[in-house]
Amino acid sequence: MMSDETITLSSIQYVMGGDLESVRSSLIRSLMMNSIPYSQGDHGEFARLDPADVFQLYSPRWLVVGRIELERVDLSQVLLHFCLPTFPSEAEVEIHEEAIRDALPPPAAVIRIMDAEGNRPRAMAYLARYLHQFRIQCLQEIQSVLQNSMGLIPVYGLIIERQRILEPVTSSPGYNKQENETEGRDIPRDNLVLRDDQQELLRLWQSGQTAKRIALRTSKTEKTILNQLTLLRKSLGVELVPRRR
Repeated sequence: MMSDETITLSSIQYVMGGDLESVRSSLIRSLMMNSIPYSQGDHGEFARLDPADVFQLYSPRWLVVGRIELERVDLSQVLLHFCLPTFPSEAEVEIHEEAIRDALPPPAAVIRIMDAEGNRPRAMAYLARYLHQFRIQCLQEIQSVLQNSMGLIPVYGLIIERQRILEPVTSSPGYNKQENETEGRDIPRDNLVLRDDQQELLRLWQSGQTAKRIALRTSKTEKTILNQLTLLRKSLGVELVPRRR
């Protein structure tokens, strides 16, 4: 069963020179010049930023396809988070069902078999995955347009930045992590590029789903999911891939 409260925490990140106001204005100009539908503000339960610094992105066909969050790094740099869309709710899939079926690669035999068997829940889950892929693809196209028009510098490569450890593991109580992390952030670090299935696994795990639920959702075994999470944790660290069941 799909959840209406699935939250996407993964993001593609870029940095741009300038103060927050100038970067915001540049983003608005670029969105308008490239006819990219958007709205400002985040009315969700987890809103944490100034509404002026959250841009909801739309597709004429697939509605909300993601959002951009602006976060000041220092007085001369701003981080742009291109946040991946949340996994579609069942209601969203029903709204888009006809359009998704028309957009599926021919001959979409799997869906026809599910329809013939009267297995609508499984067919809806299948369509939800495709809707999610369409939205991510649309967001990637928007991201590419804005990167070229605004001169954005990639910070986290495709998904996650692999941090280099510049300080001893044991830090003093007065250690200011934010200052050390933002120093030189306009220089890309070593990047870890995640496959689409790894991105989805990380997104589901970060949103609080259990390994068992992820296994059911992705048609994999729970042991496989746990093994993949262990590998991601070794690469990304326990902060991004927390230890739990």
